Amino acid sequence: MNSASPLRVHWSHPDPSSTPLFAFREYVNQRRQLRLSTFDDIQEWATSDIEAFAEDFWNFSGVIYSERPKAVGVGLDQLWPPPTWFPGAALNYAENLLAFGLKTKANSIAVAAYEEGDITGSREPLRLTFRQLEDEVARWAHALKRLGVGVGDPVGVVLPNYIDALLIFLACAACGAVFSSTAPDMGASGIIDRYRQFKPVVFICQTEVTYAGKYIDLQAKMTQVHAQLKEQVAKLSHCVVNLRNGHPARLPAGPQVRAASVRPSALRAILVNFAPLPADAPRTDKDSSTALALLDPLNVSAAHFSQFQRYLSDTISLGICHAAGRVLLQHRKEHLLHKSLTQGSVYYQYTTTGWMMWNYLVSALAGGTQIVLYDGSPLYPKPSSQLAIVKREHVEDWGTSPKFLESLKATSFAVPPLPQLAVVDVTGSALSAELYDWFYTKFPSRLGLLSGSGGTDLVGGILMPSPMSTIHAGEIAGCALGMKARVFDDDGHDITDSGAKGELVITRPFFSMPLGFLGPTGNQAYEKSYFSKFPGVWCHGDFVRRNPVTGGFEVLGRSDGVLNPGGIRFGSAELYSIIERFPQVQDSVAVGQKLPDLHDEQVLLFVVLRQGRLDSALRDDITAAIRTGLSARHVPSHVIQVKDIPYTTNGKKIEGLVRDVVSGKPVTPSAAVANPESLEEYKKYERLRSRMVKV
Repeated sequence: MNSASPLRVHWSHPDPSSTPLFAFREYVNQRRQLRLSTFDDIQEWATSDIEAFAEDFWNFSGVIYSERPKAVGVGLDQLWPPPTWFPGAALNYAENLLAFGLKTKANSIAVAAYEEGDITGSREPLRLTFRQLEDEVARWAHALKRLGVGVGDPVGVVLPNYIDALLIFLACAACGAVFSSTAPDMGASGIIDRYRQFKPVVFICQTEVTYAGKYIDLQAKMTQVHAQLKEQVAKLSHCVVNLRNGHPARLPAGPQVRAASVRPSALRAILVNFAPLPADAPRTDKDSSTALALLDPLNVSAAHFSQFQRYLSDTISLGICHAAGRVLLQHRKEHLLHKSLTQGSVYYQYTTTGWMMWNYLVSALAGGTQIVLYDGSPLYPKPSSQLAIVKREHVEDWGTSPKFLESLKATSFAVPPLPQLAVVDVTGSALSAELYDWFYTKFPSRLGLLSGSGGTDLVGGILMPSPMSTIHAGEIAGCALGMKARVFDDDGHDITDSGAKGELVITRPFFSMPLGFLGPTGNQAYEKSYFSKFPGVWCHGDFVRRNPVTGGFEVLGRSDGVLNPGGIRFGSAELYSIIERFPQVQDSVAVGQKLPDLHDEQVLLFVVLRQGRLDSALRDDITAAIRTGLSARHVPSHVIQVKDIPYTTNGKKIEGLVRDVVSGKPVTPSAAVANPESLEEYKKYERLRSRMVKV
């Protein structure tokens, strides 16, 4: 958004005093004898007295533990080496996700799981109550233990976002195992690369999926993955093939088990063919608040333990280890205090199992919130079909992405009555002011369109609005509570209050700092990734500015994608906010092309049109709009039509690969790239490095 444009207030919470954040403020004021009033007051206290904030939130959120922590933290005065949170505490992640729902609403729906056919046909989605969810998780936990899975053992899955992945994740948590998930659209080499690092003792996969109305046979890919993992992972003992829709599953010889998928007819028979739950197995007292009898409490801060693995997804598959207790606190803080998710809420976030937002969605169960899963394309049979899920499940908080809203904008649709919907959360990339404006031409003004920014690195948010925030178009209202986010220039000076553009950094410890990276050089990779640019300060890699008037942040792109023609630095998102105004343009990517002397660059803007060819009139209109909306210095040297733009399997635009290709650098895209073939088209534009060449 042009920093000179007038401020437009789009939304404020109708009743902040009714929210858990307000209650937390009152709790802290009473306990600490403070007079915190605004969100800024709470944030200043939380980031200056980290120990008090962490202790108060631990108590306020109702964390269930079997061993009390000996202290709030050790080493909280520094970010690197990472501090230890709540040493001595022991808890179980699965218990914390299920216990509150079991205590307060055991027979209410905990999860609704949709497949594409549940939208297009008359079939009902699969729904499980908290009690049923507990039973099925207990069966999976028992089955995993029968396979030899114990505390700290890695379990890797390749599954879509359906009920099976949820059950296995919670069962791993119940057993104390380490869980890692990959979506089925990942290529074989990518899966192998990730799980070669992870070294699972049990590998669980599915040999078929349906996506965008098409049946996709994964048997050849899973056969290749299985064969490679058997050779490269010595401790891999079992491959479990998850059956769906009755199709046969065939993998080469080896320790295998077939698991029936969970549909209502098989609800109580999951895994019964090979690991029946014995009659005398420990069971949960139906009147008890204890979530599972098959629980292994784990130290919340133990350096040797992580609950799950995630992977940096843009162009590499570097595994990041996250601790259960730390992530639980991070997610509870955001779900409860920022999103106001409670036992009466329904939360639907479109995601795949390969994205950190899947873990984020599942964690909402801890507050007794119903979650909604969807296995399929968000655009099938049409983008507005997602609204049918929101309506059908009475969703209160719907999470989506700017890219999806752009797809929705390009279609003709009517918004159905959505009386329960309160907010639409948008993440994954920057949300432009123009998209804010369009949203309120279609959706009721009472809805909050809330943009946030975080990362896989911390499985949570850095910049987030709160119920006490005022939302301005094109901005994220502030920092997540307890996150000391600032803006630094290249010399490490704090320029946050100046309104200048710079690096997004975090200067104080936070709950969900990774335990480490996988591999023998994991600690070195960890330090290099986040602490090498500014020693002792987490450098997140986003290029941002903070509006000194509103306090809101604009995310202008990734730092490694900052455009710098003639020494003028700006983010690609600034250009995208202008391009989005053109209905003829379906997508775009802007990159800096290094010139032969390597001391300067020119900006290339590539566009994908909905139809037709890019003529001189449209090209002139685009450059004129950029010149008027931003400045003459923002105008690209070339505007070029292409057929496709590279994205990750998580739906994130990959500017870096395009930049490297057009700058003549050798590129080998990883399996995290969903459409690597798209890069071929960009190779011919390396010739534009000569300033005299025209398109």
